[in-house]
Amino acid sequence: MNEDLGLLLQASQDNQEGVVGTAETIIENRKKKQPPLKANKSATLQDFIKMVGKIVSVALKDREVEFVPDEGNRIIVDPATTVEHPYITYKIIERTPKGEKKPRERESLIGENVHRDDERRQGRVYGQKFKCYIQFDVIASEYSEADEVMNTFEDLILSYAHYFKKNGVAELLFEKHFTDENFDVYRQNVSVRSLQYYVEVEKLTVVFDSEIKDIQIN
Repeated sequence: MNEDLGLLLQASQDNQEGVVGTAETIIENRKKKQPPLKANKSATLQDFIKMVGKIVSVALKDREVEFVPDEGNRIIVDPATTVEHPYITYKIIERTPKGEKKPRERESLIGENVHRDDERRQGRVYGQKFKCYIQFDVIASEYSEADEVMNTFEDLILSYAHYFKKNGVAELLFEKHFTDENFDVYRQNVSVRSLQYYVEVEKLTVVFDSEIKDIQIN
């Protein structure tokens, strides 16, 4: 699991556009030097979840693993029901401010007025960092499959840390592997593996506070 996730995502895009080949084959053909751990933008917690979902859909497609994007969604209603393929679900344990109790100004900007082309609006970008704890649950029909998917998922998160950080996730750390007793009622028919991660993200909000007329932008 040392390939660049960016190549995996590009492989997914290529397949959508009609380029034939497995993700692994396309990765080998496109293999490049890994990018540095440098963020190009900020990311919210929801952005992080979407990234995880994209990773699972691309890298675990051959295993028919399905990521459930709806937080806390229980895919099993009847404890006697088995599952046809593995699932990965998630729930947010907590999200709390990191150091900043309220958003702080990051930068000022001038934007277009969507109502009048000859006017500009002055605004400010406010940001606030958050500490988050997220639980991911791997659900499979048998213990060996659950273990295999769990180990692969861990490898993906670790190996592709540069992808998350490049897209605005400030920190991503493995916290623990534990047994969630809330799933005990289902364990007679399915196997569940629970993982918890620590994630740092930043939420940015743009607020326009005035309009500036006749500004010439060179």
